Amino acid sequence: MPARIGFLAIGHPDYQNNIGVHFAGQAVARLREAGMDVVFDENAHTGAIEAGAAARELIKQDIDGVILWLGTWIECSTASAAIREFEHLPFAIWGFNMFQWEGQRDSTGSFVAACVLKGALDRMNYRYKLIVGLPEDDRALAAAAAFCQAAHTIQRLKRTRLGLIGYAAMAMYPGTFDHVLLRRFIGPEVVHIDTYSLIRRMESLDDAKVRQLEDQLRGEAEVAVEDHRLSKASRMAAALKDIAADLQLDAMNVKCQYELSQEFGMTACVPISVLADAGVVSACEGDAIITSTMCLLHYLSGQIVYYGDILDLQDNQMLLSSCGFAPMSLAHEHPRICELGHPGFDGIICSFTLKRGPVTFARLVEGRGDYRLNYGTGTGVDTQLRQGRFPGLEVVLDGSPEKLMATMASQHFAICYGDYTEAIEDLCRALDIEAVRI
Repeated sequence: MPARIGFLAIGHPDYQNNIGVHFAGQAVARLREAGMDVVFDENAHTGAIEAGAAARELIKQDIDGVILWLGTWIECSTASAAIREFEHLPFAIWGFNMFQWEGQRDSTGSFVAACVLKGALDRMNYRYKLIVGLPEDDRALAAAAAFCQAAHTIQRLKRTRLGLIGYAAMAMYPGTFDHVLLRRFIGPEVVHIDTYSLIRRMESLDDAKVRQLEDQLRGEAEVAVEDHRLSKASRMAAALKDIAADLQLDAMNVKCQYELSQEFGMTACVPISVLADAGVVSACEGDAIITSTMCLLHYLSGQIVYYGDILDLQDNQMLLSSCGFAPMSLAHEHPRICELGHPGFDGIICSFTLKRGPVTFARLVEGRGDYRLNYGTGTGVDTQLRQGRFPGLEVVLDGSPEKLMATMASQHFAICYGDYTEAIEDLCRALDIEAVRI
């Protein structure tokens, strides 16, 4: 699902609106080439009443955010009339520098317009993004694309339904959350489901559906567990998929310790890994905050997202490793399923290391009535299975390990591949939460 962005061009009746619209068309074309769904009416709106009416039409198109294109010098009242209509959405203003036109260095006054409008918006305490550059400027395009990704992610988070089976495991205080604050400031609605409901769904499943998942797992991985163990995990995976479909869930977190790992005799590691590869953002241990962070990275990147514990930090290298959750699609080598092998817990796990390469890692942190986002970048490097069986990835940090420790709020961090720094900063600005870069 691409970002759907409104693009509104404004100008001034006494200036070169034909040039402003020309460059606006180029900017729209480049954004569409980058995969954005851009709604643009191809007109320069030069008066306050006209600009306000155009903005009202634009927001009827179910857009994620708005780019306000400053084609020429503008009067702040024209921009303000439009902004007041879409101020509830993330928005950016885009102006451009002087340029070559018909053999000479020319200007429409766009850059000056960006300067004066910035001053006005800052005084009005708006949260917005300023972009300056011609459409041919790759840096300006990258900035605009990052804004589009962030705006899309914010709207997706508002519409996210996160299923929580159980609650925070093992008295992990940082995994607890305020339902109302999460809904208001970040977006997801948390749908609570009892563990017994999962067990009942497993009991009612058709055996053919379970066998289908067993066959799928045998085709995807080396299975080093007894048939009845794989069948029990497959039954749980099928039940989770059914629950997600019935409740229209975008994400799910399953509390495994201690009800599933001890009383029921099967952890959710493999089932939630299957669920993740099926497109439902998935995690465990009842940490709804990390699952919300995973949704954030999933919407920004379009990728299947992993999370793990920071198991070790030596110099600038950290080991992210989970108890057994790892989507098969993220495997560096051929996936393997084996026994958990942890005293006191019962179940099977995914046993492989993750793909190497540049990564972004992040965790939302709930404070006392507010949120922040701790994030950073690094590179996944050669990794061995933790203790000979547990999945994970060694990450060489780009940032400061001292700052990571100083701002640490939990052992759980989510990762995706690539650098989404600018989009994360745009998202935090729009949500009015603190961005803490490691």
